[in-house]
Amino acid sequence: MSIHGEVRSSAVAPVGELLAAVMLAFARAIGAGAKAVGGIGRAMERRRTLNELAGLDDHMLSDIGLTRSDLRDATAAPLLSDPTLALAQRASERRTSARFARGARHS
Repeated sequence: MSIHGEVRSSAVAPVGELLAAVMLAFARAIGAGAKAVGGIGRAMERRRTLNELAGLDDHMLSDIGLTRSDLRDATAAPLLSDPTLALAQRASERRTSARFARGARHS
């Protein structure tokens, strides 16, 4: 509707809506691509951390609650998964188990 009260039909409005929809879809695709690239970067960093852990000797791994087999298991996980989460969980489980074992001996 214009200022004078008449209704105008314009072919521009549907084109504008289409253009807006295309631009929105493009922006979403760019966002998804950036997220994927970020995910790959995080996965590479986690694999570097895993590689550094593999460079530690068995005694040092034991000090942080891990074993060589834990590292091998984490390496077998899918590429984009976070192997450090599984390692942290295993170390936590070992600490908890050791605490219970110490408590049982002192009872």
